[in-house]
Formats: sequence, structure tokens, C-alpha cells
Amino acid sequence: MINRKTFYLHYQDLDALLKEVQDEVADEFLKRNVSYRNMSDIKDLIRVYFETVTKQPLLHERLLCSGSYRPFSEEVNRHIMEHRRKANRGAFGLDERNENLVFAYYGANSALLYRQWVEDGKEFSVEELIDTTTKLICNGMSAFVKE
Repeated sequence: MINRKTFYLHYQDLDALLKEVQDEVADEFLKRNVSYRNMSDIKDLIRVYFETVTKQPLLHERLLCSGSYRPFSEEVNRHIMEHRRKANRGAFGLDERNENLVFAYYGANSALLYRQWVEDGKEFSVEELIDTTTKLICNGMSAFVKE
């Protein structure tokens, strides 16, 4: 609802605006300093992630969850995980390749579970979402699937 000239006074193009919003979403999460030193930290990190994304404006939710904006969500996740890899390198006592897999597993699954919760109409509380996600990520599917 603004004039095109006004927009271009503030942004070079739509990609610049999108990048600013991506950084805003990621930085909101990153400003909460949580480590990856032990399982308790991972549980805290899951809570921080969901408490942060569920309090974002509706625009951010749509950008993170809509299929047509998947590159937006992936870039936010990449930005967060890259920061965490640098800040917490060696936290798991694994070689770099395996540690990268752990970070990828956490990042991708947290985002995926959030999107699924939104897609399902947020039919249960954020606390239930955090509890289920914590069990899935920290214990793997064995917490829910019998052998």
C-alpha cells in the first residue's frame, strides 16, 4: 500500500526486502543464547525455537510455512544453523561431518514439525508441540513407534 518510489528509497529490490525479513526472523531466534553442550541444552533450544516462532507476526508464519515460500524458510534455517555450527563447533564431541548431520537433523525437523503444526490448524497447545518435538528429536521415533 505504498508508492513504488517510496519502496525503492528503502530497498534496492524485493529480494533486499526478503533478505531483511529473513535476517529479522533468524536474529530473533539467535539473540537467545543457548548452547548445544548437553541434552538439557537441546531441550531448552527446542523450547526457545517454538516460543520464538509462535510469537512471530502472521506474515512471518506464512513466510515460514507456506509451500510457495519454502526457499525463505530454508534460508532462515540455514542462517540459524550456520551460526550455531560456528558458535557451537565441537559441542557433541563428533567429527565435523557427523556433527553437521546432527545440526541438519535438528534444524530441518524443528522447522518441519512447526510447519506441520500450523498446517494442522494448531489443534493443540504450543506446550504439547514442544513436548512432542522434544521427544521426537531427543529420543528419535522410538519414543512413539513400537518395535
